Amino acid sequence: MAISGYRVGLACLAAGSSVLLAVTLAGPASAASHASHTKAPATFPHYNHARPGNHKVHDDQIWGGYADTGNQFTSISGSWTVPTLDCSSVPDSSVSPWIGIDGYGTSTVEQIGFDQDCQGGVAGYYPWVEMYPADSIYFTETVNAGDQITASVSVSGSSWTLTESDTTQGWSKTFNETGDDQLGSAEAIVEDLGNGIGPVAPFGSVTFTNLVANGQPLDQAGTVNSTDIERGNTPLTQNSPLSNGSFSISWLSS
Repeated sequence: MAISGYRVGLACLAAGSSVLLAVTLAGPASAASHASHTKAPATFPHYNHARPGNHKVHDDQIWGGYADTGNQFTSISGSWTVPTLDCSSVPDSSVSPWIGIDGYGTSTVEQIGFDQDCQGGVAGYYPWVEMYPADSIYFTETVNAGDQITASVSVSGSSWTLTESDTTQGWSKTFNETGDDQLGSAEAIVEDLGNGIGPVAPFGSVTFTNLVANGQPLDQAGTVNSTDIERGNTPLTQNSPLSNGSFSISWLSS
């Protein structure tokens, strides 16, 4: 795919990509190998879900939410409810809620979530997993507005386990991967997708709950950093206070 189809420029793709080893699916389909994964529909953009570098992602203005630093992070888990998109005013847009480790000042990201997108005025939700700088892997399980999502990312040595479940639909997927990564942050994020900060279909807010990193509520697991999606100097998201592992991120403006 051309660079223009990605959420961000990927000039820093380099050696050190993590390798997908196996996928375990609890649900209607059977286990699948890396080669047989289905990505987002061919008519829909395929995004990568991180822009790491030697600076905080906040400087790039594409992340909203909270990131813990100041510790070595080996696990994070949490839940959120899929918001309802209003595609009437912005027929084409993409943002993505996810949880993960790394990326806030580090050059790798281990993350899992879904895209919430409007395409031609039609809302869609597309789950994915990513071990940046490897590509996102989209999978085909159904996600609808109002569904309850739970997710977790953890590592032991160089072995990673990334799980996403839709308890409303009754499916769960676990990805087992390997990677030598930096473990410098843990975060719950809503990320703007595509080139630049384009208009976004109103989604009200996303509320993350039960966020636990290294066995502690996210607000107690390290140094808490709040970040907003911004266009220039204009904030487009606003975080509620992070308290006992829960917060809401609200969309302010397109």
